[in-house]
Amino acid sequence: MGSALPASGSTPVVVDIRSFVFEPAEITIRAGETIVWINHDFAPHTATDDEVNWDTGELEKDAQAAIRFDTPGTYPYFCAYHPHMTGTVIVTA
Repeated sequence: MGSALPASGSTPVVVDIRSFVFEPAEITIRAGETIVWINHDFAPHTATDDEVNWDTGELEKDAQAAIRFDTPGTYPYFCAYHPHMTGTVIVTA
């Protein structure tokens, strides 16, 4: 699962939110790495785990949020405001 704290000493991986799409929609990282979601749209967005184990909270334009993933697995997620926006985080050991 994720935690809201960035991993110390590692460079976060970025997922951009543009035109109501997560870019990239699928991303593979190693356990312990951090993803930063950055909203470039005027509309607010979230990145919310399908199981609601983690959530970036509301991201206004140009806002960002980081989540560190410690547990290997596949984590589908969506935007709580725009459920058609979906993505997947794949965490390897």
